[in-house]
Amino acid sequence: MTQDPHSPPGDPIDIHDSIAYRIHRLARLLRKHFLHMGTAEGLELTPEQWFCLNKLRTGGAMSQVSLTDDIFADRPNITRILGRLEKRGLVSRQPDPDDARRRLVALTPQGLELHDRFAAVASRARGELFGSITPQDMAVAMGVLGMLETSLTQAGQTQAHAPNKDHTT
Repeated sequence: MTQDPHSPPGDPIDIHDSIAYRIHRLARLLRKHFLHMGTAEGLELTPEQWFCLNKLRTGGAMSQVSLTDDIFADRPNITRILGRLEKRGLVSRQPDPDDARRRLVALTPQGLELHDRFAAVASRARGELFGSITPQDMAVAMGVLGMLETSLTQAGQTQAHAPNKDHTT
């Protein structure tokens, strides 16, 4: 039973019918599947590390800020992730020759090799995982998720520009 959006506040909500709960649960299951998939192939990467390697593979060397803005919301998180990747020899961080305040992040040859090995594994897993979903259903799902992302992004921008008020409950 889906919660009626017009029901009075305080009515119980069955979280199993909540799209936010389903997305959260799915994200956890996908993360678990991702980690298992990599470990089974001897490829130790977190989803966040994979996102960084993939972004660098498709976009070339870029600033930490560019990676942060595209993947994560906070700079300390990307700094830790890049530090781990750098320690493993998968990325390098060098001063930007055009702007000494920025650092450019690039894949190393080892990072490129790991990316390409993992991409092959991910492609096979994607086929197995999504093989029973029609292209039309996948397009609808991607469209709905895109709309939700847009709504949340716009809501976040609105909240960021709103006066700071104490909303203690």
